[in-house]
Amino acid sequence: MERIQALCRNFLWEGEDTYSKAPLVVWNVLRQSKEHGGLGIIDSKLWNIAAIGKLVWWLASKQDHLWIKWVNNIYIKGASWWQYEPTNYSSRAWRKICAVKNTMQAGYVQGKWRGIDGAYTIADGYKWLLQVPAEKVTWYKIVWNRYNLPKWNFIMWLRQHHRLLTLDRLGKMGMGVPSLCFICGLDSEDHDHLFIHCWFAKQCYHLAADWLQMSVDVLSSCGNILKYRCSMLIRQVCMAAVVGISYGIWRCRNLCRLERYVIHPSKLVAQVQQDCKRRVSSMFSGCMNRIDKEWCRSAGLI
Repeated sequence: MERIQALCRNFLWEGEDTYSKAPLVVWNVLRQSKEHGGLGIIDSKLWNIAAIGKLVWWLASKQDHLWIKWVNNIYIKGASWWQYEPTNYSSRAWRKICAVKNTMQAGYVQGKWRGIDGAYTIADGYKWLLQVPAEKVTWYKIVWNRYNLPKWNFIMWLRQHHRLLTLDRLGKMGMGVPSLCFICGLDSEDHDHLFIHCWFAKQCYHLAADWLQMSVDVLSSCGNILKYRCSMLIRQVCMAAVVGISYGIWRCRNLCRLERYVIHPSKLVAQVQQDCKRRVSSMFSGCMNRIDKEWCRSAGLI
């Protein structure tokens, strides 16, 4: 299971079965759900513990199974399940079940599982072991918007975690790289400068604002997009445009770093517009109301 987990992690960052660098985001974040800032990757080790936890619950709730009767007769022999400790002569599988019992015991109250009806499910046990945060991240609806292109999502997800390898992060790693932004050369490159304050980003947002008939302040802030009062379709298209622009800015920055070439902001926004148009035409199957239809027509999406 550790090997399976390593393969998943290595493939994510390198596309290969081996990866020697430090990952951009730690595994504990990757395995969280998308609503809580992760990618929803199943932790095979925790899932295995949660699956074994089903046997622990059977024993704790005294389920009417032949295997339960056999275990009580051979191993437990009338002792309290929660105080029971296996002997050195017990089988490896039984010692593993008892070890999981000690792990899962904190999830039981008066011998019943923490669920509403006291019943245990593997999915609920996995969530308990995962220690899911109480609050969801505010930006997950933007990152995982249905109108985004898949390649946009990952870059936007890394941006929200501030884990893209901008020059300020490379400097902190001791790489000895220059700190000035590759695109403008006027200020230190970090996430806020590159995606918000750089003249290139500002120009992209102004062009997108004219295209989408929105305020620049709305498009340049994820929080403002979520609070903006409009229809669901318009909001989702605007969110897709922002995510697409973020992807384009990062791609332009890398192009400038490698080839010393900066594309014009109008070209970037035009490409995002075409991608959004294709996405809307392929994803939207319902009937548009009059306001949405007029807005999409004026934005060149239909």
